[in-house]
Amino acid sequence: MASVLQSLFSLPSFQKAYYPSAAEHWGSCTEPLPADCVACQMHKLADGLLSGRYSVPSSTQEIPPLSLDSPTPVFQDGVRPMGFKSLIGKGHEEFSTMKQQDSEEFFTHLLKVLRRTLKRTQDVAGEVDPTQVFTLAMEQRLQCTSCHRVRYRNDELDAVSVVVPAIEESKDAEGNVIYSDVLLTDLLDILTGDEGLEYTCPQCDKIVVAHK
Repeated sequence: MASVLQSLFSLPSFQKAYYPSAAEHWGSCTEPLPADCVACQMHKLADGLLSGRYSVPSSTQEIPPLSLDSPTPVFQDGVRPMGFKSLIGKGHEEFSTMKQQDSEEFFTHLLKVLRRTLKRTQDVAGEVDPTQVFTLAMEQRLQCTSCHRVRYRNDELDAVSVVVPAIEESKDAEGNVIYSDVLLTDLLDILTGDEGLEYTCPQCDKIVVAHK
């Protein structure tokens, strides 16, 4: 959750939507309790992450003299978004628990919640949807190798998964494996590259091999 929220609020679309416009929303919010309002919680998080008031050393921390061998870590009070987590995970089988969660699954779940909320309030408040920055279309071209007919399909997505090959390069002195660096562009080439698969062609009326 922390990595997803920090990534979102580093984007201009989320900063513009939720910070520093909190006062405008709070002045027109129709929810009786801020704890039940997704927008209130997002504005609160934006303020916590972007205002700088929480990115300071803890005021209660006792800092002993520094040692050259063991430098003392400086702790921060930080932001503890418990109200946000409780609201976003409400009724969800996984995100309502305290278990460690997959970041991509949480990301897609959060986008659904934000869009559902905005759809309900957009016409009234005129809010802009910051999640549209992620929307993309993946076009699939499928060609039958028998009749050579081509079919196209467009899927609207918010995220794509890429397969990262683990190529062992060497081992360090302690026997730990060192893997080769992988270029993101190479992974995107694999994602969008040609692939042969079995396909029931409606024109041929049989199972054939198709190029995707």
